[in-house]
Amino acid sequence: MSFLTTNSQLRLALVGICVVAITGGLGRFAYTPIIPYMQNTLGISSADIGLIASSNYLGYLIGSIIPLIYSFANRQRLTLYLSVVVSIITLALMGSTNEFYIFVVLRFLQGISGAIGLVIATNLIFVQITVAGRIDLRLAHISGFGLGMFLSAIAIWICSMFELQWNYQWFVISILCLVLTIPIISSPLEKGSEAIIDQASQSNKLSLGFVGISVGYFFFGFGYIIFGTFIAALAVNTPALENMQHASWILVGISAMPAIFIWQAISKITGNHISLALSCFTCSTGILTLYFFEGIGASLFACIAYGIGVVGIVGLVLMEGKIRHAGSIKFAVAFLTTTFSIGQIIGPYISGLMIDFFGNYQNAMLLSGCSLFIAGICMINYKLLFSRL
Repeated sequence: MSFLTTNSQLRLALVGICVVAITGGLGRFAYTPIIPYMQNTLGISSADIGLIASSNYLGYLIGSIIPLIYSFANRQRLTLYLSVVVSIITLALMGSTNEFYIFVVLRFLQGISGAIGLVIATNLIFVQITVAGRIDLRLAHISGFGLGMFLSAIAIWICSMFELQWNYQWFVISILCLVLTIPIISSPLEKGSEAIIDQASQSNKLSLGFVGISVGYFFFGFGYIIFGTFIAALAVNTPALENMQHASWILVGISAMPAIFIWQAISKITGNHISLALSCFTCSTGILTLYFFEGIGASLFACIAYGIGVVGIVGLVLMEGKIRHAGSIKFAVAFLTTTFSIGQIIGPYISGLMIDFFGNYQNAMLLSGCSLFIAGICMINYKLLFSRL
């Protein structure tokens, strides 16, 4: 039964894209292209840059746990809107201070709002679009990560052309977020629509297969965020790549935007779990090129492979989580996001310490690539694979 018109389905998908672009793409990843400017002006070490990033991911962890404890009942629409508002406010306030500990607090609060926004958006949009029969659109909101990455890179590039300081760059990002709220304000989510959401089996017992992808998602969180945090700084501090500072993140964003649709098409041929593993291996291969090779060619390949792989992983793991978990979608998304968050809390700080200790980024990239390879191994449904041999 379809309770949404075709136009409403497309609008709903657009709302999801904008929510994720604000709370995830811009909220989480605008920090990456701004890092070099903050370091140059404020003299922040790579370890402290990693600690600021980790505070955001600690908030993300807490934000992913909250839906496991509190159902939000008929308040999901309001919660979704509040997550967007909090993200925008914290982004604007980042440009209003020079204090390290305030940076930590603001990024922490944004992390909470980002996780809640993703979990609620996935729960509302995934189910409503699926019920409406538009399976091709049920993961469309994940492309918001790529959109946010792309917009943040373009915005900071333009800011640098006008020689705007890092604090004004944060203000520009928050204004971009405000523009993206326009489709959200005209959301097709009607009051009371939560009542039909996620009424499938509520048994949330963890299966071995679901635990497997949860472990894989931990390694993904640990590995992907190292590259995602330091790629712009790597470009600035590597003579052969200094002109790649903005182009690198733009390439990631462009590659990421259509990625979920590419991987969905591949999964129809290989099966979802194999497609998920391949997306991890794609991401891993791209990052490892920065360890084994030097030059612009390696950097271009790494950025494209990362963009294509990382968004595919985020989208496909939600699908695979629902396949391997018989309970509610919200529980599956929240649990997976929790394990993922633990990994991405640890990754930036450890890699920041490595960068300061070794004086280069190569070893951090090796750690990132290897973690993503392990993630791919964990994502495979071996019971299903061997049953078909």
